[in-house]
Amino acid sequence: MNSRDPLYFIALMPPSTIRKEVETIKKEIKSKYGIQHALKLPAHITLQIPFRMSDKKEPLLIRKLQNFFHNQQSWKTELEGFGKFAKRVIFIQIKEHEPYEKLHQELQEFMLKFLDLKSHEISTRIHPHITIATRDLKRSHFPEIWEDFEGRTFNATFKCEHILLLKHNGKTWDQLKSFSLAN
Repeated sequence: MNSRDPLYFIALMPPSTIRKEVETIKKEIKSKYGIQHALKLPAHITLQIPFRMSDKKEPLLIRKLQNFFHNQQSWKTELEGFGKFAKRVIFIQIKEHEPYEKLHQELQEFMLKFLDLKSHEISTRIHPHITIATRDLKRSHFPEIWEDFEGRTFNATFKCEHILLLKHNGKTWDQLKSFSLAN
């Protein structure tokens, strides 16, 4: 494995109607504050942070993930309001974390059985959320932007039925495979 191996990550994407609402919010942030990094990806909830792997292992990864997700139950997610991580990230909050934490833990254990993930590619805990402002969010601008969002409402509900494997093409993330969850 080397640094030229492609990057992959695993995420859940809400339905297109919610993704469009989130994109509208991200575009508002870009228009008002010039912050646009979060626009590089559609609205998603990360389950496995980016990791490098030889693309020769891609068929194996897809096959194993297909089997893994086939045995996972779908669930309902409620999005409610906005949250923050220190002065670095603003996001849409997920009301119930337990299904995500359980799936994340099982997925990590499963992937470590057949992939040689590096320590920075493993996250022992997750805080499920949908990012709306991140990397180019300067600490000096944070208070003004957070003041704009902390009192706002955002409510949506959807059923989590598909998990995505994404692959970086050198510039953007492409959807490589969608896995259906059991109903």
